[in-house]
Amino acid sequence: MITFILFAIFVFAMLSAAWSDATTMTIPNWISLFLIVGFLVISPFVMESWSMFGEHLLVGTTVFLFGFAMFAGGWLGGGDAKLMAATSFFWQWPDLLFYVVWTAIAGGLISALILCCRKYIPVTVLGTDWMYKLVKVQNDMPYGLALAFGGIFALLNSEIFRAAALLS
Repeated sequence: MITFILFAIFVFAMLSAAWSDATTMTIPNWISLFLIVGFLVISPFVMESWSMFGEHLLVGTTVFLFGFAMFAGGWLGGGDAKLMAATSFFWQWPDLLFYVVWTAIAGGLISALILCCRKYIPVTVLGTDWMYKLVKVQNDMPYGLALAFGGIFALLNSEIFRAAALLS
């Protein structure tokens, strides 16, 4: 049951973030807060020790500081930085590496797809306002899509997910 709750909280938040970022180029703050609260609710049931909980807090805080620096440098949007940090509270160090790799792969593929669409798809094919904005108007990339993809893949291979599965 804990595994299902963990998975449901995480996937709901990540898919909500991806949809919001694709359609509006923003990620609402409630999604990041929902993830952090979800992590805090699940933690007592899956953490084996205080040091394990501390490692999760350290990973999340480190990614928050890194994301803040990227936002300050103009390399990442504020919603993306907050989502990346909130998601990272679920990881330990090895999980974070898996998350970063999958997110980077997804980000590259999504960016290439959007750039190809911007160049080759005629405006008449784009039937909705958000598709038009995403493909023809925006200069930004909705990195929330990549964060969602990387996050879901990383969750399925994470220590917190394995610990939850052992309890079920």
